[in-house]
Parts: sequence; structure tokens; C-alpha cells
Amino acid sequence: MAHKNLSESFALSYSITMKKVSSKTICPLPWVHFSAHLDTTMRLCCNTGGLGFVLDDQGQPLKLKDIESIDQYFNLDFYKKIRNEMMNDEKPNICSKCYEVEDSGGFSVRQGYLSLYESNEDFLNQVANTKPDGETETCVKSLDFSLSNKCNLKCVMCSPDASFLLKKDFDTLGIPYDSKFTEGANKNWNSFDDVERLMPALSENLSEYLTTGGEPFLNKTHFKSLELIVEQGRAGQVALNYHTNCTVENQKLWELWNNFKAVNAHLSIDAYSSLDEYIRQGTSWEKLESIVDKLLAHPKVNAEVHTCVQALNIFNLTDLYEWIAQKPDIPKLPFHIWMHSPRWLHINILPQRLKELAFIKLDSYFKKQSYQDETLVLKKNQILSYLRRSLNEDHDLEQLEVFKERIKKLEEMRGLTPIENLVPELKSLFPTKKRFFFF
Repeated sequence: MAHKNLSESFALSYSITMKKVSSKTICPLPWVHFSAHLDTTMRLCCNTGGLGFVLDDQGQPLKLKDIESIDQYFNLDFYKKIRNEMMNDEKPNICSKCYEVEDSGGFSVRQGYLSLYESNEDFLNQVANTKPDGETETCVKSLDFSLSNKCNLKCVMCSPDASFLLKKDFDTLGIPYDSKFTEGANKNWNSFDDVERLMPALSENLSEYLTTGGEPFLNKTHFKSLELIVEQGRAGQVALNYHTNCTVENQKLWELWNNFKAVNAHLSIDAYSSLDEYIRQGTSWEKLESIVDKLLAHPKVNAEVHTCVQALNIFNLTDLYEWIAQKPDIPKLPFHIWMHSPRWLHINILPQRLKELAFIKLDSYFKKQSYQDETLVLKKNQILSYLRRSLNEDHDLEQLEVFKERIKKLEEMRGLTPIENLVPELKSLFPTKKRFFFF
């Protein structure tokens, strides 16, 4: 790769770094990324799951309140070991998810971040100046806060750790969940003290700030953190990233966005109209449409729909595609998220004939479209490939029974329209009991 307009120091840094680092192992995140989970437990990144928790030098998980200084945090033995391994062409076990995706021919989170930072002067200088034991200078570029499980929705695929409202439903249905984590996620972000204490150091070189939840537009701690960045004169250099359910209007927050470089909103919408209201209980489609239009009209907002592909919506994705196509300045296909958990909502619970029907419906729809944009072509190919793979995978009969039982219990508890009325293709999974008449 040619770099023509670099300063001499940057060019030297780049040259040294490329000699020390293998692009097959390095990830920028152990150098530049600060990430806290729903209960304020620190993690390497959101792609490592529970195994990604950052450990102190005694081997114990750290919470936000335990961090005395950012420099000390990024030079824990935990971080130094990971950086050392990456720089020696080794693949840290904690990062196995990304390496497995790459080994199977996919594009990983690691590769995505590497493409963003491979020409970043701050990052390259960090790597070039990293000591043999992994010690480095601190330069936080990326901030990622999962700000509690406070949410106004009870999505059918969610759990209490991400929406506290689901706790009662899970208790009633006897579905297990981590109650300690759930309670921590509900209360540990209530205090602003730790964010206020650390934000000056975190925002000094910050370029992106991802906020998830819960529903981030409900979170007061998030708003206060943005005010601090504005006060420190850094807002114009920071892009804000969100995952939002598009049901909370927060004009005060939206006005504050005008101070920032950009706002990238991932709109969590899983179906069109009444089916989305079924899947994401608490949603009003009318209100959602109004909020989406307001977000799209904001001068700083770039938006994209994110959709969890699952058994409940696989037959109705084309309705959502048509709705998205009518919206200005937004990709005409959503970013598809493959549903792996809970297993009882995976499309593999569906009988072969229903998966074939879903494939035919999507394939027929796409044959009528003429996408010119490479990203849209890629999204189209990905969803069709996903269905093709599923056609060659086993029918999960055990989880199908869980699906049928759980869906009907949820409908009874929540007073929902039967799913077979919204998705006629699923009617065969819920056969009507035969009635006998005697004369």
C-alpha cells in the first residue's frame, strides 16, 4: 500500500511498524479501544463475549470503578501479554472468534478495525514504540460503553441482561439467566462519578464513541458524558455510534449531537409494521416511523437498519426491504445479523420445506431488483448464502419444540396476536386441534 502524503516521522513509524507486526495477527483494539460491559465490567472488546473480560494483575475481572488511571489500565499484564503475542505473530486465545472467522474465509471484526487504523498515525506510533514486554503509551481512540440494561422494550430474542423488563417474564416462564449480572447491569451505571473521573483522559485523543444498551437514548449517564466531551472541546473530532430501537424521542440529546463530527445510527428494526411490534414488544410502529424520519432529517445522522434474521421474520423480510427502499439517504437493504442465540429462534428450527419456501421468496424478490451498489449486492448475496447453508444443515427438532411452547406462552402472557396470523407460513407448526361432532 502506498502512502504518499505522510510526514517523515509518520513514514518512519509506518516502516518500523510493518517490520514488527504481522497483519495476520495484529488488532488495533488492545492499543486504542476502551470497552465496558452492561454491568461496567471491563472487556477487551464486544466480540470476545464473557472470555473477553479484562483481568487485573491478580487475575480478577475489573470494573470501571476499579480503574485508577488509563495509563495503568492499558499496561496491565493482561494487555501487555496480548500485544506481545500479536507482535510476535501469535494469535491470542481470547481473540479466537475473529481468527476462526478469517480461517473460514469470512471478514472479521479484527480485519474491519485494522482497515480503519492501518494508516492512523497515532496507532502506528503506538505499535512502533511498544516495548518487547508489550508495554505501550496510552492513546485511546475508540470508546465503547454498553450503558446498562435499561430498555423500554421486551424483544422476543432478548434476555434480562440487556433488558431488565424481561426479568419478570423469564422468572414466570422459568427460563434461566444470570441474575447477578442482570442486577449489576441495572444499577452499576447509575453513578456518573467514574465516567466523570476518567473521561478527560479517555477523550483526549478520542475519534469514535459507541453506545449500546439497553436503549442508549434513555440513559442519563450517556448524555452527561457527551456534555463533558463538548466542554473539553473535543466533540468536533468525535463520531458517535449507536444501536437504537427507534422508539425513544430525546430532543435534548439530538440537539447536543450538533456539536459532534458525525452520528452513525444503527436502527434495530426486525420487520415491517405489526410483525415488528410482535417481535419487539413495546414498539408502536407509528411512533417508530416518526422517530426514524426525525433521525434521518438530522444534519449529523447517517443511518442503517440492522435486522436480526430469525424464524419469526424470515418470510417477511421483503416487506421490510420495501419499507426501507422508500426512505431517503439510507442503504436500501439492512445489515443482516444472523440469529445464533437463542437457538429456539434460529431458522434451523424450521422444516426443510419452509426453509426452501423462504429461500424461493427471497431469491424471487432479488431477481426483480437491479442493485448497482456493491454493498447492496454483497448484502443480497450474504442473506441468500445464509439460507443455502441452512438448507444443508440439520433440522433442529428439539429447539422447534421449545419454539412452539415458548411462543404460545409469551402470546398468552402478553396478549399478542397469534404468530400464525401474522406469518401464515408458520401456521403448519401450530396445527388446529381437530373438533369432533357427534349426532
